[in-house]
Formats: sequence, structure tokens, C-alpha cells
Amino acid sequence: MNKLREIQAKIEAKEKEGKDLVKAKKFDEAEKVKADLEDLKNELKAEIMFMKDEESHSLDAQASLLSAADALDRGTQKGQPIASFGGEQSEVKLSASKEYLNAWAKDLRGDKLNEEEREIFDRVNDEFKAAFTHTTENTGILIPDTVATGIWTQIAEDYPLWADVASTRIKGNLSYKKGTGATATMEWYDEDTETEDTELNFGELNLTGCELSRAVTLTWKLRAMAIEDLVPYVQRELATLLGQALSYAVYKGKGKPSATDTFKPEPQGIRTALAAQTNKPQFEVYTTLEYKNITSAMSKIHSKYANGVTIYANNTTIWNVLANIVDAMGRPVFVPDVNAGGVGHIFGHTVKGDATIAEGEILFANLDQGYKANVNQDISIVTEEHAKKRKVDYVGYAIVDGGVIDEKAFVVLTDEI
Repeated sequence: MNKLREIQAKIEAKEKEGKDLVKAKKFDEAEKVKADLEDLKNELKAEIMFMKDEESHSLDAQASLLSAADALDRGTQKGQPIASFGGEQSEVKLSASKEYLNAWAKDLRGDKLNEEEREIFDRVNDEFKAAFTHTTENTGILIPDTVATGIWTQIAEDYPLWADVASTRIKGNLSYKKGTGATATMEWYDEDTETEDTELNFGELNLTGCELSRAVTLTWKLRAMAIEDLVPYVQRELATLLGQALSYAVYKGKGKPSATDTFKPEPQGIRTALAAQTNKPQFEVYTTLEYKNITSAMSKIHSKYANGVTIYANNTTIWNVLANIVDAMGRPVFVPDVNAGGVGHIFGHTVKGDATIAEGEILFANLDQGYKANVNQDISIVTEEHAKKRKVDYVGYAIVDGGVIDEKAFVVLTDEI
């Protein structure tokens, strides 16, 4: 529990920082603190999910720990008021409770809920549906916090492109200012020379939300497995499917369609944004990948982003291509290191494997600074029965958006644009 208390101390410090910023009317800075606070709470939940105590492996024990931690990280006990930055109050979320987890799991399996379970199940989902402007018919059923945390945690572990993005969890639309350049020179002046006008040019990244939906199908016979097996199975399968979609979106998402486009709205991918640039300056095109291509790619990253660059490629490209590149002295530039959060280093930058990236392509990216994402609505689930086929669909649904905030934080090495 020492780790939990350590995270709790960080949460309390962030809450105080946020309240102080709101009092000072520094709302933009407070919003950043709010995002940091959400990350800490997700870290708290993830720590609970993976506690080594054998008892914590049961769903009931996980839910009990999460419910207690949810009260802990808000400085309250279950049922007592909780203060937010703005001073508003609410009750500890029932979605984090053992009771809701059990009711949700029974509903997932198609079991009949008793009166008390039905009351808790309906209350949580009525509040969830009321929180969003779209119709309640397509809102789905809110996934318990323990299960949702497990899904997001597995996505982050399996798909580093999504894990490394600076994502927030803010309901509704979200906009970011994008700097698109300035006209000023770097010259100095003598006292008789008039200062040149500086014109700053700004664009805007609007994250309005795109519908993400994936389905897991089970036969009725498989659905009859014990709840302790069914819930982790659905959680694992949805994490794989949703993770693939999120990672694809960060790299190759098409963005918002124009009036003449036929594709559906998607987050804007890095490669998509770079390909839309005039002359495509952030691409390094090669025939046979050599040392000079790697150095050229690094040179295309803006200096302010260079220290935070991570290199991404799929497993085949890493071990068949990157691992075999040598400098002029015949020394490998790739240094294997499984303890670095990836699989190795190049020029001191971590190399990570992500299956979303096409074979032969390598992404140099400062995702934390160059890309923004927002989860407008957390994961919910809809169950659809197919009686004749004796199958059931578990459809995971979320609203997510993302896009590039500065193209100079990225370079794509490829043999074909």
C-alpha cells in the first residue's frame, strides 16, 4: 500500500495546485493540471489492478480496492462529499463499486439481476447517459472502472503509439492553438533602427470526437463460462481491438472528411498530416536504408523537440533493418536494451515496436509535444443477442479524437510516400 500512498500524495499536491490556479484565474494552466491529475488517478487504478497480493486477483477484491482508493484519492470516505477545482460536490462513483461490477458482470453474461442489483445498474447508467448530448439509445452500458482501467492499461502496454500520446479526458469538444510560423528575423538592432513587426500565424486543432466501435462475438456456450473468466476475456479482447484502432489513428488516421470525401471521421494521423504538407519536408525517402538516412531524419526534427524523440517501427523492421545499420566505422547504431521502455536505442533515443506501422517505415516522433488526443467519452459496451445463431456480440464503444499540433515534431522514413 506504500505505492498507493505515494500516488495519493501526488494527487493531493496536484489538487491544491489546481485550486490555486483557478483562484488566480489561470484557467489554461489549471486545465493542464487537471489532465495531470487524471493521469495520476489512472496510475492509482492501474497500481491496484496489478497488486501482487493473490487476493487482489478476484474481481470482488479488485473492486473493493478500487472503491477504497477512489475515496482515498479524493480525500473522503464512501458516501461523503468530494471537492473539485471549482468547489462542486458529488458522491463517490458507483461505477467503481463492487456492487456495480457484480451487477454489470451478471448482465454481461445474460443472467437476471435481483432488485438491488437492478437498482444500482440502472442508476449508474442513467447518470452516464444523462452526461452526454447524443441519444441514450446509442450510449451503451458503462463499463466498471476496474474493467475500463484494465482495458486502457493493456492498450498502453501493447500499443506505445497511443500510450505516448498526451491525451486528456474532457467531455465535449476541445481546441488547441497551433503555431504555424512567424515572420520575424533573428537580427539585433542599433538604437536608430525601428524594430521590425513580428506577425505570428496561428491555426487551430479542433478535437470534436470520432466514434470508435469494435465487437467481440461469443457463442452462447462460451458465454456461459464463469464470470471470473468471462470478464477478463471480454476485457482482453476489447483491449486488443480498440488498441489496434487507436494506434492506427495516431499514425494513419484519415482525419475529418471534406464534402467530397466518402470516408468516416477519424482522428488525424501523423503520417496523414505530414503527407498533406507542401513538398512533404518531414519525409525522409530512401531506397536502401543507410546511416545517412537516420542522421538526415534527426536533422528534420525541430531542435526544441529533439530531446523527446522516440523511434517507432514494427518488429520486423526493427530487427531486420534498424538493427543492421552501421556507421562509417562499421559500428551498429542500434543498441539493444529491453530495460529502456522499448527494445533498444539509436543515438540515445528509445526504439519501440508498434505493429501499426507498415513494414519498412520508421517514425521519429515527439508524441508528448507534437500530438494531442482527447477521450470525449470513456468506453461503454452494448450487448446484442443473435438467437438463431446462438451468439452474442459485445460491442465496445468510445468517442475519441486526436491530431497533430506541430508537424516539426515528426519525421517518417519510408521507401514510398
